[in-house]
Order: sequence, then C-alpha cells, then structure tokens
Amino acid sequence: MMNDSKTLNTRPAQSDSFDDFLRQQLHAAYIDDDGFTAQFMARLPAPKTLNPWLEKAIIAVPVLLISLLVLSHFPWRELVQPVYGWFLLQDLTSLLSMGVAVFIALVVAPVAWLFSGES
Repeated sequence: MMNDSKTLNTRPAQSDSFDDFLRQQLHAAYIDDDGFTAQFMARLPAPKTLNPWLEKAIIAVPVLLISLLVLSHFPWRELVQPVYGWFLLQDLTSLLSMGVAVFIALVVAPVAWLFSGES
C-alpha cells in the first residue's frame, strides 16, 4: 500500500526529537515583556503612502524596459518587408484611418487608463 503510515515514516528517531523540540517551542507560552512590545509599536511612525504617480511609475518603468528588451530581439526584417510591400499598395484614406486607429491603440488608450484612477 502506498498510504501505509509505516512506509512513510522513514526518518531516524533523532529528527523526531528535534521536531518535538520545535513543536514545543512553537506552542510555548507567551513571554511577558511588561508592555514593551505594545509601547514600541505605538511609538512607530505611521506608514507613509506613496504618491499615486510614483506607484504607477514603479509599475510602468519596469514594464516599459522589459517590453523594449523583448522588442529588441524581435525579427524586424521578416515583419517589415511584407508590411512595407502592403503599405505601398494602399490608398491615402486607408492609411489615414489605420494611422488614427494605431494612434488610439498605442497612445490614447494607455493615457486614458493612466488617468482613470483605477488601481
């Protein structure tokens, strides 16, 4: 049987005594410090809150750096050649509408999210 308790307990008896010692220390009674801990905790300064812009910058800067690192390893030549060929075959109105769509996706949407105030 795989769940037999005799086969699972293969440790020597020495470790059991150490486990018993740790268990006893964990469940030991509270050591009275005459209110020192409470007084010490009361004297600690209140935790400071970060500026919301700083909180967002702490997230945005590493994400931007990691994104740039990943994009630097992207096979640009294999992507750019077919896109450039397709780009040459488009008319002006299609290019303008796609430019506006790309602008909204890459600039306006992240800025709107940044100013939305949701964390």
